[in-house]
Amino acid sequence: MLAVHRPRYDDWSLPKGKLEPGETSPAAAVREVTEETGLRVRLQAPLDSFSYRTPKGAGKTVSWWGGSAVDEPQPQRAAPDDGEDHPELLEVDEVAWLSVEEADRRLDYDLDKTLLGQALEQPITTPLIIVRHAKAINRKDWHGTDPDRPLRPRGRVQARQLIGLLGAYGVQELYSSPWLRCTATLQPYALDSRLNSQTLAILNEDEGSDDPDGVAEAMDQLRERAVTDHVPIAVCGHRPVLPHMLNALDLPERALGTAECVVVHLTDTADVHAVEFHRPLA
Repeated sequence: MLAVHRPRYDDWSLPKGKLEPGETSPAAAVREVTEETGLRVRLQAPLDSFSYRTPKGAGKTVSWWGGSAVDEPQPQRAAPDDGEDHPELLEVDEVAWLSVEEADRRLDYDLDKTLLGQALEQPITTPLIIVRHAKAINRKDWHGTDPDRPLRPRGRVQARQLIGLLGAYGVQELYSSPWLRCTATLQPYALDSRLNSQTLAILNEDEGSDDPDGVAEAMDQLRERAVTDHVPIAVCGHRPVLPHMLNALDLPERALGTAECVVVHLTDTADVHAVEFHRPLA
């Protein structure tokens, strides 16, 4: 496991930090780990969240995930910003990979040890993320064909915010309805990650709304693809098709906001281990 030393408190703990404006919790988790350790990670299944009050009485919640390293792990070393000029301002001055036994000895807080135990109990999982398309121009305000109805400015902001969210789970393949509002929702992440987004006709609103079996077949293929090759996948669809997409993954129907993501963590036997819901804040 990866631990950090904080000179301000002279303790060893797990990497963590605060959200930036407009940032989702998964994106913040990955960013903070990179900033404190120099290491890129991909989130795995969520662990417990903890709520408490600060000395000033404000409520605070800390969310935790397991994670896997995208970069090659390195032995104990200085933090990325060594703070030679102002060492007293450093949040982290050392980074170390610890065995379970070493972590039990070195970590200063029981909570961190509890989270480590939780992480070790998690099965290997792969995320399959269902995305509702971002906010589109209203039907009454659009005079073209419905498949060509584009995102409105708010929707374009939501689509850009998905870069950090999908990137936090290391999404490597993209699928969507061929209609513009779906392809445009995934386009910023596709461009940022240099990926091609593949279209599935059955997910468009006309075909998929009344064909739950066809939607289920397409989702089953994506499910198998994800767990067989451990490929994190995101798939974007329309509001009327989303219930069929969710049901295909054994999930109950749920109303989703525009650009909201359902992160489904699948085990190697294709079972649903954990489910998260995240939505860009635009």
